[in-house]
Amino acid sequence: MVPSLRSLLLSFLTTLCLITSMFLVATGTAMAVDLAPHRAVYDMSLVSADRGSGVSGASGSMVYSFWDNCGSWATETSVKLKLIHTENGEVETNWSFASWEAKDGKSYRFHVRHMRNGSQVETLKGTAQRKRARDVVDALFLAPKGKVIALPAGTLFPTRHLIDLISAGEEGRPIFRRTVFDGTSLNNPYEVNAIIGRDSAKDSEKANAAKKLLSEAGFKSEDIRHVRMAFFSRESKTPEPEFELGVDYRSDGIARAIRQDFGNFVLDLTPVSFKALARPEC
Repeated sequence: MVPSLRSLLLSFLTTLCLITSMFLVATGTAMAVDLAPHRAVYDMSLVSADRGSGVSGASGSMVYSFWDNCGSWATETSVKLKLIHTENGEVETNWSFASWEAKDGKSYRFHVRHMRNGSQVETLKGTAQRKRARDVVDALFLAPKGKVIALPAGTLFPTRHLIDLISAGEEGRPIFRRTVFDGTSLNNPYEVNAIIGRDSAKDSEKANAAKKLLSEAGFKSEDIRHVRMAFFSRESKTPEPEFELGVDYRSDGIARAIRQDFGNFVLDLTPVSFKALARPEC
């Protein structure tokens, strides 16, 4: 249950923002990445589940909003997910996340609230602030109070990771590895290994439906690349990732489709609506 929420967040925190011209942190190469501020709504459904997973059904939705504030980005994510377990019946989870990230990479704030069957099970809140964008820094938690997570040099916050990921695809680099901190779990930061390929589902029924939704919302056509990401907790002693994501990213950062693979069960996120949000006058 919990990994599904973490993966939802990581996939969308690394999805959306508006930047007209940036320098890549990893390479120093100037690369214009123009991402679209927007609100997106996705339906969640169960694709498959192994017999031993204990999961027999899943349904839900995710609403993601992203704003560009000239010198920073802000996001809000709301997830409602129902998992039907073979033995324990239905479990309903509500999960919300809000973040603020400075474009210079020096500051980051986050707030997570996790409810299960109407009861609060987890609250995470904190900040990370450093003198230079690639410095070693401690993420300081207000909830749980006093919790500290050390972030190694070069750790990216999620929106910056998205920018570099899309730029890597546009430069033709098929493999992209970075350390990412978003504050959505105490397993942060994650080592995120990405394999970037071409769009392999551009003429599918779902792809065409998403294209229509985007067109109706006023978004022009963009190139799409399929990205497969594996998330490894730095604290884990096993060689397997905690979870994997397959995302069809447009070059403006909008996710046309997402598939979450937890090993013994798989979820799809299918868009049902998009809305363009206002670009700031900076």
